[in-house]
Parts: sequence; C-alpha cells; structure tokens
Amino acid sequence: MLKRLAYLTTGAALLLLAAAMFWGFNRLNTLALAQQQTQRQITQWRDQPQPDSDYHELKVAVKNITDRTEALARQLNDATSTQAERLNPINEQLKELKGQIQTLSTSYQHLQQQTATRSRAKAKRPVTTPLWAAKAPFSLISSEFRAGRQFAVIAPSGYRSLSQLQLVAPGDSVQGWQLLQLEGSRATFSKGGHQLTLNAGG
Repeated sequence: MLKRLAYLTTGAALLLLAAAMFWGFNRLNTLALAQQQTQRQITQWRDQPQPDSDYHELKVAVKNITDRTEALARQLNDATSTQAERLNPINEQLKELKGQIQTLSTSYQHLQQQTATRSRAKAKRPVTTPLWAAKAPFSLISSEFRAGRQFAVIAPSGYRSLSQLQLVAPGDSVQGWQLLQLEGSRATFSKGGHQLTLNAGG
C-alpha cells in the first residue's frame, strides 16, 4: 500500500509538471509561428514599395510578438522552477516512504522466518501420550465364545478372585474404554482418541 501511494504521488507530480511544460511549449510554438509569418511578410513587403506608416506598424507588431514570446519564455522558466521547488518536498517524502517500505519489508521477512522456525519446531516436537492412555486399568485374561459371540475376558489390575472377571463384547465400554476389535488373544480398546491393544496374559 505504501509503495503504491508513493508511485501515485510521483506520477501526479510528474503529470502536473508535464502539463505545465506542454502548455508553455505550445504557447511558444504558436508565438514563434506567428513571428515567422510576420517576418516573411516583412521580407515580402520590403521588396515592394510600401508606405512608411505600414512598415512602422508592422515593425511594432513584430516587436510586440517578440516581447510576448520572451515574456512567455520567462513564465515557462519560472513555472518550471516553481514545479521543481514543489517536487523537492515530494521527493523527500518519497525517500522517507521508500525507507519505511524497506523497514516493513525487512520486518515482514523476519516475521516469516520466525513463523517458519516455530512451525518446524512444533512439527518435530514429540506428541506426549497421557499416562492414563499408556495403560488400561484392567488386563485381558482370555477370549470366549458364548451363544455364537466372542467376548473378551478382562479383570481389573491386581485382581484376586474369579468373581472380578468380566465379559466384554465388541462395542461395549469398561471404565471409559470401548472394545473396538477382538481377534483371538488380542483386544483393541479406545478412549479419548487413543487406542491400546492388549494381549491375553500380557
């Protein structure tokens, strides 16, 4: 945005200066053509006998055109100087804007580098597994078939009697752990997006 504003400001100033110079040069060309035409007429009239009064009037007209041409040239020089003086502070502002743009660009690049470094560090950071997900509060004892269905036989950790054994079918949950799959002596449980596979007797 700052760079675009600088370009627009420079373009407007240059356009204004070009318009003033074009107008001045156009006026100079017009007067120069008029002066050349008048001088040709003087040359033609000199070759012919002319009254003194007509020659004097023509001479005065040529002098007036010459004076106007010189005055216009001075105005053009003054306008050019004025425009140059007006452009000086604009150029200073452009330099300042360029410095600010360079500073912002450097800061942006530094910020991008920091963001990339943090992203890489975050990607390399190992995902920690909660302690409760590392080990279920029960053990897989075995698997049994009853009424054509397979059940996992589980017991709480450190169980002491057979009465603590529990049958769990796929889809059932025990203490927040859901039995997802049961294959032979292997059972896979899930809790909170974490999976844990238990082996019978393990």
